[in-house]
Amino acid sequence: MNTIRFPTCACHARAITLLLCAVFCAAASLRAGEPVPKTNADGQAVPGETAAEEPTYNNWIELSIGGLITSGDTAQFKQEHGITGPVYGGIQDLHYEQTIDKNGQFSIDGHALYDAGDYGITLNLSKPDLGYVRAGYTQFRTWYDGNGGFFPVNGAFFPPPFQEMHIDRGEAWVELGLQLPDWPELIVRYSHQFRTGQKDSTSWGETSLTGITDGSSSRKIVPAFRDIDETRDIVTLEMSKTFGNTDIGLGMRYEHNNNNDSLNLERGAGDANQRFITQKESNSLDLFSGHATTETHFSDSLWLTTAYSYTTLSNDLTGSRIYGPTYNSSYSDPIATLSPFDHGYLNLAGTSNVHQWVINLNLMWLPAKDLTILTALRYTNENRQTSAVFIETARRTDPLIPFTANSFENFNTFAETLELRYAGVANWLFYARGEWREQYGDIHDSETHDTEGGGITDSVIKNLDLLWQKYTVGFNWYPLDRLNLSAQYFYKSLRYDNQSTASHQS
Repeated sequence: MNTIRFPTCACHARAITLLLCAVFCAAASLRAGEPVPKTNADGQAVPGETAAEEPTYNNWIELSIGGLITSGDTAQFKQEHGITGPVYGGIQDLHYEQTIDKNGQFSIDGHALYDAGDYGITLNLSKPDLGYVRAGYTQFRTWYDGNGGFFPVNGAFFPPPFQEMHIDRGEAWVELGLQLPDWPELIVRYSHQFRTGQKDSTSWGETSLTGITDGSSSRKIVPAFRDIDETRDIVTLEMSKTFGNTDIGLGMRYEHNNNNDSLNLERGAGDANQRFITQKESNSLDLFSGHATTETHFSDSLWLTTAYSYTTLSNDLTGSRIYGPTYNSSYSDPIATLSPFDHGYLNLAGTSNVHQWVINLNLMWLPAKDLTILTALRYTNENRQTSAVFIETARRTDPLIPFTANSFENFNTFAETLELRYAGVANWLFYARGEWREQYGDIHDSETHDTEGGGITDSVIKNLDLLWQKYTVGFNWYPLDRLNLSAQYFYKSLRYDNQSTASHQS
């Protein structure tokens, strides 16, 4: 820690950690298949006789307890070392396994440390030539120091609203696998993830109480923090099967995100016109993706791979940025004065939709022993449509005119690659490669904003055309085991055309 940044705190931390560990069961150290000779009373081996094997312990549990005694900036100590106090402990490690129905296997692995926010458990039930069922839960905690900045001119320092903060992250999941002989292998997984708590932010607020008399006295040293509440649900499915000389894979993924976060900071901290800013953001997202792949071995010297994927995403966004006498104020709460740069907004509502298609082809051919030819083709089509509307609070018009923005984009992209490799000379590798990318698309943007005379709409249409090329030649030489020499030359060019048409309406 720096003794200048936080002069109000003793800048050291002392920690006393006590550890108690009890191991109830331990694995045997004898190697399987190695007999132990039987000994007589004098400790000598008895020829032709072996001692009874000691039992092997495969299950165990370890307990631990610890504690801390700290002084100074305790929050910074927790953030740097990832531990808390004054006392924590519990199950450090646990393992249990059991054979079921001759060749089936059931196992449990886990740990749980109370007051450290560290928990985890995994259950596994499997049977050869049938499949498995797995489930688990994990959670851990990360600590944060809420302090902001320090201004050395007059020693300005503002205590944070929350000195110690933390974020809890975790996941609960279940996975099922079907592995029957001569059947496609099938894997289905569901996962629920979360992130919740508070953390500091580097988007600090500002104050003019810095002791500066010439020029601007405002400095951003006032601590800020974020409230975090995020969840994510994911479902995936994977299927694979081999038909002759071709491997086929199918898969899909569905994801739902729900985030409710806020940024909290101050303006004019310590002044008579102090303002508290609460910027709330709520984001709901749904994503679906499906893909298919093939890999065909026509021979040892000719391989072909193909892939196709489709992804769609929809997103809803809401939020506000309100200046008030306290955090989480409503827009109707009285506030003394807003400065010209206090840009707030209300009733933010936005949507976006994305669709993407991708096709990929790859061919590897070895026409001769030391010659390899690689070629690839990729096509991508992507379109995006977004819209947003909000009311700006820094201006007052009658009637209120919301700010609106809309955008539509559509792009087609082709990418090709051709590469040759030759290794017919001992300790030498020669290669040449050509890469091309063409992109065609258009963008339609429009926005409406308020002025003293009413609303104005600006629109722009852009047509884009891109051609990118790169040609490469080179070699690698390996004269010794620990010595190699490489040389490469490439030529790259880019042609980019952008034609725009704008309109202005009031």
